[in-house]
Amino acid sequence: MKRPGSEQHSLNPTRVRLVYVRELRARMYTRGYLLSLVLLSLVTFGLVIGFNFMGRSTSATVTVCGTPAASLGTAPPGVRVTSCDGMAQARKRVESKDADAAVVVAAGHASLLTRADTSDQARAGADALARTWAGQQALLRQDVDLGRLARDTAAAEPATVTVGKSVGSLQLGAAASLIIVLFMQIVNQGSVIAQGVVEEKSTRVVEVLLATLTPLELLVGKVSGIVTAGMLQVATMLGAVAGAQSVMSGESAAMPGLRALVVTVLWFLLTFAMFASLYAAAGSLVSRPEDLQGVLTPVMLLALAPVGAATAAAAHLSAPWVSVVQYIPPFSGLLMPLKASVGTATVQEQLASAGILLVVTACCMLLAGRIYRNSVLRVGAPVRWRQALAA
Repeated sequence: MKRPGSEQHSLNPTRVRLVYVRELRARMYTRGYLLSLVLLSLVTFGLVIGFNFMGRSTSATVTVCGTPAASLGTAPPGVRVTSCDGMAQARKRVESKDADAAVVVAAGHASLLTRADTSDQARAGADALARTWAGQQALLRQDVDLGRLARDTAAAEPATVTVGKSVGSLQLGAAASLIIVLFMQIVNQGSVIAQGVVEEKSTRVVEVLLATLTPLELLVGKVSGIVTAGMLQVATMLGAVAGAQSVMSGESAAMPGLRALVVTVLWFLLTFAMFASLYAAAGSLVSRPEDLQGVLTPVMLLALAPVGAATAAAAHLSAPWVSVVQYIPPFSGLLMPLKASVGTATVQEQLASAGILLVVTACCMLLAGRIYRNSVLRVGAPVRWRQALAA
């Protein structure tokens, strides 16, 4: 014998699927949805192209005249050294931009040739080469054996050991930008969920639906359909990333790799599942669209809080407070993929954080189901969160 009210908690897969298909068609077959796909693709494509150009390594060309270029030793990082014959040729190369700067050695002196638009990298490289030549001349005047000095210096060079993983600011900025763009879909799609609930409630459509559906079936079908529509936007975003990478002939060192993108999407799904039910519950509290913003504010603040935390943590991912907050939902939904994108989060840390997020998501769904069930048929004045829970 069924317990009174137990049908309110039942889930019929067939009825849930009907609601799911209805919501999917209602969202995806609209002009606004298609426009959002185009805009999201363009924004993502532009971000990837921009960071790709910024992440490309730049080099400067310095031409050396009057002394063998090889005699000046190893060129500074990012500087390519070529040889030339005399001041006239050096001036011609610099003026025609065949070289960014020149070092001309004549009559025992070194001269630097630069343009007004010569980069600081080229100026510094040319200056370093000229100082190397000047130092060698000073040592020769003191009868120092340069060959022996070079061998002794090479033998005494210190060994460099890199501790920890180095994360470039450009790589971190690219990862944060893509993750925040993706995370903002939670706020966008969550608002769509809440608006859909209010529309059905204000037009009394929900009363017709609940004649054949339980509130839980309606909630699960609605949230699943809108989440699927949101995932198509995520897939479009990933397609834009892949397209931009192919246009740029390979992956940029500044952009997260394919594995990091997959991890980011999985974290997005987990976090979206938590917030989707809360947005639906918030929408069920009101019966007029003009009252929606008031009940959405707490949920939106909760959804936007991780963005602020990630912004503060971006430059200090190894800070002690980050190592604690990365396990606390909803902050973990953004901090963990951010750390994973730059390779500073271990698999064990991600699994532990994901486990906590799953538990919190299950609790949020139970909470949202109770609120939705107790308030979706109430019309008139907005229902308070506490009233819906206590009903």
